[in-house]
Amino acid sequence: VVPVLPFSLRERSGVPDDQVQWWNSFIFAVFGAAILIGSPICGWVADHTSNRSVPFYTGLIVLGAATVLFGLAKASWVLLISRLLQGLSAAITYTVGLALLVDTVGKDNIGQRMGTALSSSSFGLIVSPLLGGIVYAKAGYMSVFAMAMALIVFDILMRLCMIEKKSAAKYKPLEEITSENRFYGTFTSGEAAGDEYSNGSAESHTRNGNAEHAPLLKDRATQSSPKKPRIPTILVLLSMPRLLAAIYGIFVNVSVLTAFDGVLPLYVKKTFGWNSFESGLIFLCLAIPALTGPLVGNLSDKIGPRWIAVAGFSLSAPPLILLRFVDHDSLHQKILLCCLLTACGLTLILIVPAVAADLSAVVEQKETSDPQAFGPGGAYAQAFALFNCSMAAATLFGPVAAGAIVERWGWGVMTAAAGVFVASGTVPAFFYTGGWVFGKEDKK
Repeated sequence: VVPVLPFSLRERSGVPDDQVQWWNSFIFAVFGAAILIGSPICGWVADHTSNRSVPFYTGLIVLGAATVLFGLAKASWVLLISRLLQGLSAAITYTVGLALLVDTVGKDNIGQRMGTALSSSSFGLIVSPLLGGIVYAKAGYMSVFAMAMALIVFDILMRLCMIEKKSAAKYKPLEEITSENRFYGTFTSGEAAGDEYSNGSAESHTRNGNAEHAPLLKDRATQSSPKKPRIPTILVLLSMPRLLAAIYGIFVNVSVLTAFDGVLPLYVKKTFGWNSFESGLIFLCLAIPALTGPLVGNLSDKIGPRWIAVAGFSLSAPPLILLRFVDHDSLHQKILLCCLLTACGLTLILIVPAVAADLSAVVEQKETSDPQAFGPGGAYAQAFALFNCSMAAATLFGPVAAGAIVERWGWGVMTAAAGVFVASGTVPAFFYTGGWVFGKEDKK
């Protein structure tokens, strides 16, 4: 909806031309605000539920309903409500989806898998304006939302084929469960895995003559020491500088990308006279480099995330600042814009896989050093809820700040501010990503 919304606000909602930029930025900001509010709640529920698929399906259904409402809406306030619902559904699907990923793949390949997932997300975030612009120009407004609904239905069908790792474990022999790596992110100890096993399949093993395992597990549970008062998981997570560095890193990255969402379509329309199709096409320059995310994640698994993240932050600043020289209509200026946006895409993609993998690594490290820190449900969903909150805050901050700067001081000041802002991520990445810089770096 990025290239479509400005035209919809003017033609369907009757918003005056001089207010389109404000409404465009505000509607995107409402989406981010909904994610920011909903993510911590979704993370807590996901870490305390026995089946993470249920909230996942709920999020997808709400997303479908909100998309239909957005497509049918004409009044600007209805657009706001639909965008609010889309944000709440995104809070669920992002938080639970990333926690399910960590549950499944384990720490050895988390960088590559996280790079694949988040680069796919970034690719979708960037290429969707292109698809929306093409479909809007060729087939009309409602066709854009028909395409979105088709993707949501396909997503739901794919989720019906998904089996959670701990659900599949109920049908494995106990020896296989205890011999595997612990349930990464779903349980914090082998004891929790055994409890899940005994609750889910003790009866079937009793019939097979293997009932001796269940009493042993129950005896161990009854002999456990009394529970000590536990600090809320969110507060424990927020006290960890390494995790805060990862959260700030994704905040910077997404802020820059969503800043483009908020101002680039209108800027190229004003400067070059481009329509919605051409405005969407320019986002290919950011989208294609995002496909290298799995390679970046694999490299992060091998050499550690610190220097990859530092390179991403430091190398992204120059092309962002140089965008200020795109200021009039000519072929040379159009080529310059495409080259600089491609450079931004190639450097910004270095950030996401590194900081996302490091987020899961720091939670795993904390659980190893203090198994009782987070309780039997683990903290991965809540850690990624904070990650999601950071992304949401970025979608709130990026387009609003960029739009305000463009309106007050112009395009050149906005791109310079974006360059300085992304360079600020270098400092926490250098000191904390991968572990304290003066300590031993954790490459996993």
